[in-house]
Amino acid sequence: MFSILLLLLVTTTTSQLVPVGGDDRNGVNMKKCLEKERHALLLFKAPLQDPDGRLSSWTAEEHDCCKWSGVTCSNHTGHVTELDVGLYGLGGEISHSLLNLTYLNHLNLSYNSFNGTVPTFIGSLTRLRYLSLSSNSFYGTIPRSIGSLTELRNLDLSSNSFHGTIPPEFGNLTNLQQLHLYSVGRCRVEKVEWLSHLTHLEELYMDGISLAKANKWVDAISSLQKLSSLSLDGCELSQVVYPYSSFLNSSSSSIHYLDLSFNNLTSSMYRWLFPLTSNKLHKLYLSYNILDRIPKYLGNLCSLETLDFSNNAAAVEFPDFLNNLSGCTSLSLQNLFLYDSNLNGSISEKLWELPSLEYLDLSFNNPTVPSTYHLSGLSHVKYLDLCFCKLLGPYFPKWIQKLKNLIRIDLSYTGISDTTPLEFWDTWPSQLKYLDLSFNNISGKVPDLLSNFANFAIIDLSSNNFHGPIPKVPSSLLSLNLSRNKFSGGISFICQIVDGLLYFLDLSHNSFIGQLPDCLWHFKELKVLNLGHNNLFGSLPPSLGSLIQLQVLYV
Repeated sequence: MFSILLLLLVTTTTSQLVPVGGDDRNGVNMKKCLEKERHALLLFKAPLQDPDGRLSSWTAEEHDCCKWSGVTCSNHTGHVTELDVGLYGLGGEISHSLLNLTYLNHLNLSYNSFNGTVPTFIGSLTRLRYLSLSSNSFYGTIPRSIGSLTELRNLDLSSNSFHGTIPPEFGNLTNLQQLHLYSVGRCRVEKVEWLSHLTHLEELYMDGISLAKANKWVDAISSLQKLSSLSLDGCELSQVVYPYSSFLNSSSSSIHYLDLSFNNLTSSMYRWLFPLTSNKLHKLYLSYNILDRIPKYLGNLCSLETLDFSNNAAAVEFPDFLNNLSGCTSLSLQNLFLYDSNLNGSISEKLWELPSLEYLDLSFNNPTVPSTYHLSGLSHVKYLDLCFCKLLGPYFPKWIQKLKNLIRIDLSYTGISDTTPLEFWDTWPSQLKYLDLSFNNISGKVPDLLSNFANFAIIDLSSNNFHGPIPKVPSSLLSLNLSRNKFSGGISFICQIVDGLLYFLDLSHNSFIGQLPDCLWHFKELKVLNLGHNNLFGSLPPSLGSLIQLQVLYV
């Protein structure tokens, strides 16, 4: 009983106390900021350029800096703990007055216009757990003093113009979980041993940093057991001399996301890739290299969902490529990007063995599609891009109509020289939003697009031989290109596009006749309007003046 009474007494007493200098906001006792830190923030603001007035709340008249934009304070002590002015459009000098914010643990200066060198005093803000200086115009070398911020969990220096080596002092940041150094400028790593000390690292993005002299980078990365995302896009990995030990490590990687694009790698790289792969790998990007095959072990990555093999300069035998994907990867793969990869041979029925495939891009290739073959076995495909697959034609690929889950399809530049079958326009799935048949030799009439294509956003039938009038079009269109055909009749059908989202309309080089209808009020987002080379007549309608976003006009 005594303990219960004592608890009630303490509770009642403390509920009536308001800390000195505090206020009661929504029933929570909160400290105001400390005068010393308020003054430090005003000194920080003084040399800054603030063209958008984002720091307008930072005034001498407002005594509680905890209410200022971008400032967060501790409710208990009043100390400034976070300064988040990312995307504020700020420029100018970063004042050393930040050193008076002794409890600052979060500093975000990203997406501004700061330039010059990063002040070395940043390394004295030793309570920082988060530091982002990304997307500015900093230059010079990255200060070694950042290696003193041993409490850091997140460090982002991306998208600047630094040069020189990445400081090996970064190896002191043993609590680091995310290290983002992509597009930092002309930087390099020569001795990579410091990476192995970052045992808590989960994300590492070093795109554009030269690793040409970092011969042991595979060993260093393999030691990071918590690493889940690794991006080494454009890191000159083809110049690395790989020690034999890099080929022997067991496959115990925890990496989910791996990007090795833009490295001029040849297929010999698969020897050292093995220790970076495991059944935990979900996304693998190998585009813009000189690879001519994939190894069989990539076909046994049972969690792989995305494989990007695009823009590889070496010739690839497509049937062999698919055979090496025939392990458990074939069951998990959802996205396969193979555009401009010098594919040779026939598209085989091995594609049927990818039952989870949703996105297939074979554009800018010349694989043969046998006339007796169809892709209807890919029942889950939502996005199909066969652009510039010249050997797809000359006959219209009727098998496409059996893909009932399509959202986007691109058959442009495929050498089709045929008449669209009547059922072509009647059997498209209702969710289809993007159709591109441009730059072929397709003929025939276009029926009522409204009844069968009500959800369409983008239609491109340009540079074909379609003819006849256009009866109706969907009201939700974003882009409509019917140019360079033989369409005729009036263009009053454009008045049905009433959702106000249309940004591109090209009806040029046809045989449309009549006047331009006065219904352009709806097209508030229209940027391109091309009606040239038709048989239109009469004066321009008053509603043409309402197109405030218009950038290109041909009538």
